[in-house]
Amino acid sequence: MIFRLEHPLREAFAPRVEVEFAPLIGFGIFIVTLIAVILAGSLHAVPRVLLVFAVAFPLLWVVLASLLSYTSAYALHMVEVDIPTRLHAMGKFRLGFALTLGKHAFPAIGIMVNTRFRTPDVAIESGPWAEIPLLEAGRGASAHWDVVAKERGMLYVGPFRAAIELPGSAVRATAVFETFRAVTILPAIYHLEPFVDALLAGRHLAAGRYQKVPTAIEEYVGAREYRPGDSPKLIHRVLSLRTGDPNELYVREFQDPSRDDICMVLDTAPPLDGDKSLHRYRLEKAICFACALCRTFAARRLTVRFVYQYGERIEALRIRPLDLDIERLEMQMAHVTLIGDRNVIDEMLREEVRHHGASVIFVSLRPNESVAHQRLPIVTLTPDHVPIFTREVVQ
Repeated sequence: MIFRLEHPLREAFAPRVEVEFAPLIGFGIFIVTLIAVILAGSLHAVPRVLLVFAVAFPLLWVVLASLLSYTSAYALHMVEVDIPTRLHAMGKFRLGFALTLGKHAFPAIGIMVNTRFRTPDVAIESGPWAEIPLLEAGRGASAHWDVVAKERGMLYVGPFRAAIELPGSAVRATAVFETFRAVTILPAIYHLEPFVDALLAGRHLAAGRYQKVPTAIEEYVGAREYRPGDSPKLIHRVLSLRTGDPNELYVREFQDPSRDDICMVLDTAPPLDGDKSLHRYRLEKAICFACALCRTFAARRLTVRFVYQYGERIEALRIRPLDLDIERLEMQMAHVTLIGDRNVIDEMLREEVRHHGASVIFVSLRPNESVAHQRLPIVTLTPDHVPIFTREVVQ
């Protein structure tokens, strides 16, 4: 893409030029020409002036091409880097890098642009090359790459490099732009099955509460079928009469907006079995699945207390039916690693059951539910439950 800049050098980033000598490329033309001239002179009577010109022209071309390669790279300036600040894992974004050519007598030809991609674990020193065929003085051009982010975490892009090597040049001049951009890779988006609502069965006031009638601050949130143990005072008479079946009853559900409906605890302790790659894979699925659960519950106007261990700290987030809370959760989940302590997480589960009283969902990394967890009034979701409740991975 070529465009004209009104002020090409204003707010442009000047490069640091690296020169790599390639004498075989430049002087190869001179040597081949010299051999051809010698052979021609031995066979025919060639004027001496013509021989001198045939020898001098390749040498002059090498010098001129080398000089133009260096001066063109030195005249390049970075104008803009088009890159998002955040992206969900398995998503794709278009990376744009815009250049301009400053005061230069000749256009820059054959610019090859690339950049470096780095994560905390992996570094790609030289990404794929993109070509800008021609860039005239006072004009700008941009190169683009389609980048797929596969892993959650931080993606660092930079520095950017623009290499120029004209045909016959003895040097390869590379303009290095020491600028860096960071992209936060959020957890991938999971779409869950509709029957994930089974995890919420009996959560509201109609079942499992000491108070048999709603208090003044509680809000009516809907109705469901009657289950044994529900208070008769909560029967929804209108809906029950509409069914026409005397054995089919509906009860009203109420919710206290000031209290947490669900407590979700994320397991960040590595299991005792398996290898590290398996543990990291389970953590990725657990984080994406936990975020999808919070997104689903928020869409149903529920408040989730999300608890996890991050290093030596216990982090607790209150996820309300707001997009801002979901974004805050995803930003924090982008940096969670597998450094939790098993004993701390078990004690955290017991504290949540004792003090908060909400329905507790434990998203576990362990293949089986432990005996200690079976004694607690919690719902444990193991890695085998994730594909059962997941319909598709969007990005």
